[in-house]
Amino acid sequence: MTATSTRRRTGSPRPSRGSAVEWLRRPRPPLAPPRWLTIAGIAVGAAALAVVPLVNPSYINLTVTLVMIWTLVGLGLNLLVGFGGQVSLGHSAFFAIGAYAVAVGGEAGIPHPATLAIAAALPFLVGYVLGLPALRLHGLQLGLVTLAMAMATPAAIRALEPLTHGSRGIAIDGDPPAWIPLAHDQWVYYLALAAATIGYVVTRRLARGRLGRSFVAVRDAEIVAETLGVDVWRTKTRLFAASAAYAGVAGGLYAMLLEFVGPENFNLTLSISFVTLIVVGGLATVPGAVLGALFVQYVPTLTSSISPAATGAAYGAVLIAFAFFLPYGLVGLVRAALGRLVARLPGRRGT
Repeated sequence: MTATSTRRRTGSPRPSRGSAVEWLRRPRPPLAPPRWLTIAGIAVGAAALAVVPLVNPSYINLTVTLVMIWTLVGLGLNLLVGFGGQVSLGHSAFFAIGAYAVAVGGEAGIPHPATLAIAAALPFLVGYVLGLPALRLHGLQLGLVTLAMAMATPAAIRALEPLTHGSRGIAIDGDPPAWIPLAHDQWVYYLALAAATIGYVVTRRLARGRLGRSFVAVRDAEIVAETLGVDVWRTKTRLFAASAAYAGVAGGLYAMLLEFVGPENFNLTLSISFVTLIVVGGLATVPGAVLGALFVQYVPTLTSSISPAATGAAYGAVLIAFAFFLPYGLVGLVRAALGRLVARLPGRRGT
């Protein structure tokens, strides 16, 4: 009996520190819940999101709207960085272009739903042009070019004073048309909800479709992908253009929400927040944009209550921790925690 007990003890050792780290770093397949659970989750989530602005005060609507705006940025940036493998530290520039497109368009008398279309089109064109040097630049070089773009954005806004009003900024009337019976915060909330929902569905279809496979092929083995018939030139330019359009629409919604834009809104810290968002949420995952958006919205609020410098320190510590221990982000952690539970549900897909 003693020998048996000894064998049991030795055969089931406690997980060591190394094995715990390996467990966290292990890649895991996406969750495949049964269809009934997916439909129920979508129905409940849609109903809850539709009701939120009607039953909550404006400051809660503001923060939830910001989460949806960050989600939209994360979806586009994850297409470029996660699925496409192209480094970008300059998405605050595309975000700013979209914001000023809405502000300047509003001054010209263009209605805001139309200015959001302009906020998508202008960054799309700029992103396409930026995608051209990406054909020759890789990794750190491309990262430095996009970083320089982010650093130059506030100065460029000030230099274009006849158009952007320089450091004075532009006030925006973000109220809905007179025939829509919604308050300002509710109106922008529903616009952001529609944009984030469309962005999520489109990104999911892209990631699972032929175009998404070409993105991943260029990321993993560019030369091999080219020999197999993937048009690398077109793939990279499409990636940058699409990713920039996401950020532009998000920037336009941000301007409508705050009803003001100025150069101080688009500093380098914003680009760092965007990178943190996709790393924390999970690179090359669509749901990771949502989890990362929740992180960048609410964690800085908590840390700034401790110290004004705590947010930057928290970002640095989190990026290091996720790089070493959670390379698949919060999505990987959720998959690890819920994988076995979902596998036991009746009617699960793939069984």
